[in-house]
Amino acid sequence: QSPIIIKTACTTYRTFVPFRFSSDYNLTYNFTLLNNGHTMVSTYNSNGSTPFTLSGGGLNGTFQFLNFHVHWGENSKSGSEHQVNNVKYTGEIHLVHQNSETGQIAVLGIFMNSSQNSSDEIGNTANATIKEWVKFFTTAVELGKVNESTELSLNLATLMGNNLNNFWRYGGSLTTPPCTEDVVWTVFKVPIVVSEDEIDSFRKDIFSENDRSPQPLYNRIVYRNFLNETLSPIPDYNCCSDTSNNAGNKIILSKPIKYYLLYFPLLFFF
Repeated sequence: QSPIIIKTACTTYRTFVPFRFSSDYNLTYNFTLLNNGHTMVSTYNSNGSTPFTLSGGGLNGTFQFLNFHVHWGENSKSGSEHQVNNVKYTGEIHLVHQNSETGQIAVLGIFMNSSQNSSDEIGNTANATIKEWVKFFTTAVELGKVNESTELSLNLATLMGNNLNNFWRYGGSLTTPPCTEDVVWTVFKVPIVVSEDEIDSFRKDIFSENDRSPQPLYNRIVYRNFLNETLSPIPDYNCCSDTSNNAGNKIILSKPIKYYLLYFPLLFFF
């Protein structure tokens, strides 16, 4: 199940071929924004045209875009469903795709950070991305009632930002009902920055939060596609190392400590 807490010291490096996004992602199209009672869901009004497609990135086959939605929290320090080393971001974007042949779902997760939290990250987010999200929030905040909807022209590539190189990968589930499993998750490392004023209007006028609590990792492996990760020299006892449970209750002693505990009592006999 998803989401999870990504513990960077527990991730495994693995190479993936680059993602391949169809040209539709770089164009502006009409989307239907819907308040479904859980979140704001945005679907593409295809009108019979070819849908957005995604492949590469270690995915099996070609996936078609279904929708994107946003998760947020009660303040700028919470809201993202996935956590990195127990730290939450302001929000999280989920772009849901499905393989039409196998039915498998792949979700791209992008963290959102409030401009109130980090001035450093503002420089990493293009002005066009910030403006596109201002347009989204300004329109979506008017959908205060469940099943209320409207149309809005959006550019997916602009919404996603330009920092899609580094990511984590694991197998999980959808985070909204019915929480379907067998979902391939890609969680991008670098967040985009959004206007604090705009996302705060969601908390006040729609609902304060819509993020699901983290789920146990159990024996699943979380991969990363980048090398320059800060790894702790001390084993993380909350990493899962077997199939029975999350190995957080197991104490693993390093060799120097083992030898110390073994021979320390003998010192009293000499």
